[in-house]
Amino acid sequence: MTLRSPQVAVVQKTLLHYRVEFYEGLRQRLADHEVGLRLLVGQPNEELALRRDTGNIVWSESIRNRYVQILGRTLIWQPCLTALGSCDLVIVEQASKLLVNYPLLSWRRLGGPRVAWWGHGLNLDIGSSSRLGESVKRRLARRADWWFCYTEGTARLVEGLGVSPSRITVVQNAPDTNQVRQLRSEISDPQLFCAREELGVGDGPVGLYVGSLYTAKRIPYLIEACDQLRTRLPDFHLIVIGDGPDRRFLNAAASTRPWVHVLGMRTRVEMVRYAALASIVLNPGLVGLSVLDAFALGLPMVTCDLTYHSPEIEYLKHGDNGLVLATETSAAAYGDAVATLLTNTAMLRRLSSGARLSAEVFTVEEMIERFAAGILTCLETPR
Repeated sequence: MTLRSPQVAVVQKTLLHYRVEFYEGLRQRLADHEVGLRLLVGQPNEELALRRDTGNIVWSESIRNRYVQILGRTLIWQPCLTALGSCDLVIVEQASKLLVNYPLLSWRRLGGPRVAWWGHGLNLDIGSSSRLGESVKRRLARRADWWFCYTEGTARLVEGLGVSPSRITVVQNAPDTNQVRQLRSEISDPQLFCAREELGVGDGPVGLYVGSLYTAKRIPYLIEACDQLRTRLPDFHLIVIGDGPDRRFLNAAASTRPWVHVLGMRTRVEMVRYAALASIVLNPGLVGLSVLDAFALGLPMVTCDLTYHSPEIEYLKHGDNGLVLATETSAAAYGDAVATLLTNTAMLRRLSSGARLSAEVFTVEEMIERFAAGILTCLETPR
């Protein structure tokens, strides 16, 4: 009798574009060990759709999310239980708003598939967190068979919730930045000249913002900081690549500031072409995976020490591959700090070198290896 290969399912509310290479690589890595991988993904609601950051994988399985508003909170039902009956392990986002997680945990106790959490442990954005939701996450942290933690700091937080280190895998969260690094290395001086001519940025220093445009990113703060920066470096220009709810504010700001170039969403090829003009990445708000795009471009990032950063802020080391300014830093002081760095050639070169070195450490290949190893160990561990 032929033994059935183990089957693992990942359930995600949406498929983000930067996860495509990860899932493709993870599927192949698990196949090398005769383990099957399924990916069940839903669709974004109207608010999330504005970010225009979803991707597509031909072998993924679509489910139709149901979004429900209760007491000002958005809860999500992912109708996928029937499809998971043949799975040995189901990996879900550790979020109290995802209603399918609760029957999955109950089913597990009755002999259903093992359940693994993939997440932060607790909501790092205290201002937007729900006390009830965080309480639920604390109580359920130890109920799963395994934990896939974004970073070392996340693992320490999860251990603090009572989870054994033997059931934790630190995945070192990262997108695929190989193409960004390769594209940047291939850009020639004539191409840079043409890009400068196209945007009209002249020969002065250029700052870059890449990412979604929403409240936590502090876009008004960014513009105010750059206004101050321009008083010291009048030939400074800012390039913004991305989209989101705050695009309207940014467009209005750019209408009176010809040195602000709002390019919207771009392909990677286009993004790198324009990003190559920059000497520094400016992100005074929430920092997440965008820090790895900065590293891949060989650019240091400047941010502030905020309580609601994503776990990937751990990758940014002050004075090594970027600057992390104090929490209370004003927009004017932020602009002054950036101006000082842009005029300090030796420091800028050192931070840029640190960024390039960091790009070699935090890779999607390493994340795939860590994630696959965690899945295999979980499957081999007695229930």
